[in-house]
Amino acid sequence: MNLVLRIDNNIIAIIVSILFLKNISNCLDKQETKNRVFVSVFALNAVELVIETFSCIINRQPYMWLMPISTIFHVVLYVLGPIITYAWYVFSRLWIDKDAEYKWKDNIILLIPIIINTCLAIVSPIVKLEFYVDKYNVYQRGALFFIPVIISFFYLFYSFIMIYVNRHKLNSIEFFPLLLFGVFPSIASLIQALVYGVLLMWSSIAYSLIILYLYLQQKMMHIDYLTGAWTRDKLYKHLNNRIRQKKSKNFSIVFIDLNDFKYINDKFGHCEGDRALTDVVSIIKSILRSEDSVTRYGGDEFVLFLNVDNQQEVESIVGRISNSVAEYNKYSNAEYLLSFSCGYELYDFNKSMTVEEYINHVDQLMYWNKNNLKANITI
Repeated sequence: MNLVLRIDNNIIAIIVSILFLKNISNCLDKQETKNRVFVSVFALNAVELVIETFSCIINRQPYMWLMPISTIFHVVLYVLGPIITYAWYVFSRLWIDKDAEYKWKDNIILLIPIIINTCLAIVSPIVKLEFYVDKYNVYQRGALFFIPVIISFFYLFYSFIMIYVNRHKLNSIEFFPLLLFGVFPSIASLIQALVYGVLLMWSSIAYSLIILYLYLQQKMMHIDYLTGAWTRDKLYKHLNNRIRQKKSKNFSIVFIDLNDFKYINDKFGHCEGDRALTDVVSIIKSILRSEDSVTRYGGDEFVLFLNVDNQQEVESIVGRISNSVAEYNKYSNAEYLLSFSCGYELYDFNKSMTVEEYINHVDQLMYWNKNNLKANITI
């Protein structure tokens, strides 16, 4: 089979995968485990595509120095295959159980096939179990080449069953894309296993991941593209989870509104306005701890989520942000000064306020603060 015809589909899949990886890496909230797993599946599959493509290019080349490279490439290919499909299982499980966290120690039984396959792949170049590269630098399948194929099928099928059994936890927009994800890769991998030289499996997974992402992106994207802050949907989800938790642990939100932002946009243009927004978020992030977060609530409105024990901690964090903004104004080349009004209050579990009621309450405190500032300036 002509080499170009064998790898052209892989090359297209590699280019598309890289473009999508760049996009989803900027848009997905990495604090969510399922998003990190999804990006990992995408990235590992792209690596698999690249290595498979290069292994095809150097296969049969009459250069002895290429043999160890070809051998290493095929070891990686055989090891990564089942890992990618296992990662898909993990993603599916995390998507179904929205509040679950993955712990590999709890899944050690499911990892046994991967461990066995990894050992077989590593020793295969010597004992010719799953594959080997002969003295002519030609890749050959070993007697056990089907082992990683069966393991990959197992994880895909297991995910399929798990998704179907838990269909009541998913809406139709989630259920059908997740259920059908493994169908095309399974067909493609079966063809590739039966017809030596055909390259279909990893490109089909790349295209399936892209289609899945397009279906699920509204539920996966929780990051504001401009500033890198959380989106409003992400904030509401997070607040609902904290309010519903069995053990009450204090937290607070801080509603922040930039002063005279319309003036910045009108006077200096929207590009400068965008710069002001991104600079403010950068300043806030430099002060917040890893367990805190900042959300872009509206155009120039931000909500901070703070894991704190008391009001004094909130005031301390707000004070440090205010000082950092003042420091920024000293050394900024901008022709305007950044400032903000804010409102904040610890959530009172005894009042059992909804998320909407709590945010509206703190929003009113912010407007009270803003009006007071204007009154002082007027006086």
